[in-house]
Amino acid sequence: MTQETRSDHSDDKKKTSVKPAADASTQASKEPVKPGKLVFRLFLFFVMYMIYKFLTETILRLATAVLAPSIGGSVESLLMMYSDEGTDLNPDWSALITGISFVAAGLMIRSKALEYDTKYTPKKEYDKKFVGLTGLITVSLAVALNILIYQLGITHMSETYEQVAKNQYACSFAVGLLVYGFLTPFSEEFMFRGILYNGLKRIYVGYAPMIMCSALFAIYHGNGIQGIYGFLASLFIIFSYEKSGDIRICVMIHMLFNIASYVLTYAATGLGNAGLWAVFGVFLAAGAAGAYLLYYKKEDKKVSADDKN
Repeated sequence: MTQETRSDHSDDKKKTSVKPAADASTQASKEPVKPGKLVFRLFLFFVMYMIYKFLTETILRLATAVLAPSIGGSVESLLMMYSDEGTDLNPDWSALITGISFVAAGLMIRSKALEYDTKYTPKKEYDKKFVGLTGLITVSLAVALNILIYQLGITHMSETYEQVAKNQYACSFAVGLLVYGFLTPFSEEFMFRGILYNGLKRIYVGYAPMIMCSALFAIYHGNGIQGIYGFLASLFIIFSYEKSGDIRICVMIHMLFNIASYVLTYAATGLGNAGLWAVFGVFLAAGAAGAYLLYYKKEDKKVSADDKN
């Protein structure tokens, strides 16, 4: 057989060779997911989160109401409160149940939130200066916003907000700080920024996911006062999230927002109108200085370096 003939046969084999079919799961993973399906999936995650939280809280409250009287003694006095109006849970224990239910719901969705965080928000380098200045801006913004809302007199316009505030401050300072300053933010950030925001980024581009997630976070609070505060806080949380790519920054900012708000309510009790405006001015200036050092000074240095080159 000649070299030419062998070459022809070789070419025929190459032409007739068939590549193995791609795995069905690989093909499915490459197929684009419809926006409607993604929205439904995000909605389902949120519903599951709320149901899990509700069931955990309900079970703990019912268990306390049934078991505490049978135990009696000091345990009963820690868990239950008796008055002429009837029997109710001790405010501290009631707040702790709320915190436990939030943590349980957060742990339920934690793996999915971290998965979305890794996939859709790339990690970026940041240093201790970023963390410190972000914390300063957060506390300053929280204090300034709270004072501004209070001074404008709009807190009394919402009965729902007044009831929420009454429930949150019915417990002791230490318990309230633990529940609303640490436990609640940990859970809500996994849901709203970890899953909802990252999920919306798969469907929409630009600022749409930021606006939509913040609007949902505002509606979730159930009243206009907390809604305004929550919307603005969410914008800053997401902005910082995109700068760092680290969901732990979201948790930190949310915690600082809640802690600053909670502490301010107690610290500002003795301050008059002039005192509140003075505190507002100091924290507003501190926040502006922090924002300049963190976001604008870097740009100034970059422009200066470019000019030299």
